[in-house]
Amino acid sequence: MATLVVKRGIMHKYQSIGQAIQEAMPGDFIEIREGIYEESFEISQRLTLYGVGNVTIKGGVFIRYQTLVNMRNLRFTQGQGIYVKGDLQLENCIIEQQVVQTQVTVSFGSLMMKNVDVLASPVNHVGLRIDNGSSVILVDSTIQQHVKAQIMVQNCEIALTNCMLLEGRANGIFAIRDVKMEMVDCEIHGHQKAQIVAASSSISMMNTLIHQGQDVGIQVFDNTKLTMDGCEIKQHQDTHLVVHQSELFVTDSIFSDGVGNGLYLGEKSKAKLYDCKIHRHMKSQLLIENSKVEFRTCRIEKGEATGVTVVNEADVSMTECDIQEHPQFQMIIDSSGLMLNQCMIQFGQAGGIYGNDHAKITLQNTIIRELESHHIYINKARLFTDNCTFEHISGNAITCIDAIFEVANSEFKNCNEGPFAIVWSDQSMGRIVHCTIDEAVRPFLAMSNQSLLEMVYTDLTTVKIPAIVQGKSQLFIEGYSNKTMWKSDESSRIVYLPVDTSDKTKQGVINQEETNGIQISDRKL
Repeated sequence: MATLVVKRGIMHKYQSIGQAIQEAMPGDFIEIREGIYEESFEISQRLTLYGVGNVTIKGGVFIRYQTLVNMRNLRFTQGQGIYVKGDLQLENCIIEQQVVQTQVTVSFGSLMMKNVDVLASPVNHVGLRIDNGSSVILVDSTIQQHVKAQIMVQNCEIALTNCMLLEGRANGIFAIRDVKMEMVDCEIHGHQKAQIVAASSSISMMNTLIHQGQDVGIQVFDNTKLTMDGCEIKQHQDTHLVVHQSELFVTDSIFSDGVGNGLYLGEKSKAKLYDCKIHRHMKSQLLIENSKVEFRTCRIEKGEATGVTVVNEADVSMTECDIQEHPQFQMIIDSSGLMLNQCMIQFGQAGGIYGNDHAKITLQNTIIRELESHHIYINKARLFTDNCTFEHISGNAITCIDAIFEVANSEFKNCNEGPFAIVWSDQSMGRIVHCTIDEAVRPFLAMSNQSLLEMVYTDLTTVKIPAIVQGKSQLFIEGYSNKTMWKSDESSRIVYLPVDTSDKTKQGVINQEETNGIQISDRKL
């Protein structure tokens, strides 16, 4: 292997790069000395080109099919771009202000860039275009200020490590049709349209920062699979992450400080989010539509509107999550399903959970506390709670309008004085089973408008007024009762059911005196 030296001047054999390439043998090195070389060239054999000093090339570069080329320490400027059909390795280079729309094109080839800057002029629409089964690796590189996309890629593989895509006038990455992309320790910043757009592709991101965009942060659709770990997306003028008809898996990531939503998941998408933080968005922090989503150990807090909005037959489950500090309802569930387990909902200027239009809400081992309005409000919906705690209750703990509900094994604690009942049922059917209530100076239960309820083994001994039943409503009581008068109007009735002594778990709950009182009240009714 020989080293051919290129240098301007009559004393040197090779005064042009093209001349040295023509005379080189496969495997040779071409050393290019300091200077400006206004020429285009193509390479069809294995060579290494490197610059010594400030070397500027003003011309196009073409790497032919099945050709391995290594180039380093070079500046490419005001040329016809770099076109790769073979295999090119670029290191410590600058590519800038090419006179064509695409600065680097890789088609049917491979490209490895390390410590390369791709800098645009107004004529440069795309920094790096990759297609036709190509493979690209970018390390420690920067691509910035292109008119359309910094990277446009389809039907290929690309990996970025410690790279930056900065301040484009459209997208940062535009990936469509069978793209496999991996990003590690990267930064994408300041694009005027979606910073990443992906369709029908697979994307994996780790420890990546995407921020300060003028539009959407990330948008994926058409069966894309997006995986994120340890990432942060923040400060966009629209939604941080939009998912349409795709799959999402996110761990240990942060979505914050957005003008729009934190996340939008729609069109039958599937998602899992673990150990994530979503906070400080102007619109609903999570908007989930017609999708299936699972959250674990996530924290959703300090939004400017609603915490979580679930609509249009979505199915959402949350385990060990905290939802807190929202001025509107912490959660709105419309025509959808919600399951909470070991969650905390607290510190809201309005209510906790609002369910509407055939929503199904299931709560287990969950605490709802310190809200300035309804803890739970359901309208034409279904509610099932088990082993939950409602505390620091200012308004209604549970309000049911034209609904079906069951509240079991739950506690109502620290009920503030007020004009409202702790539980209010209007035109609803439900059961209250094995619940306990702290001392309260207001009614525990208010029933109206043909409600039908069963209260089973619920201790109301500390409540001044156990229930107010009116509007053709019916309340059936089994087990614990309170000697204080239960109130009902002439159109309604309260029925004390005899205790089922065959069930050993219920024996000894009420004494004989209470049994006689129940029977006397029953005859009067």
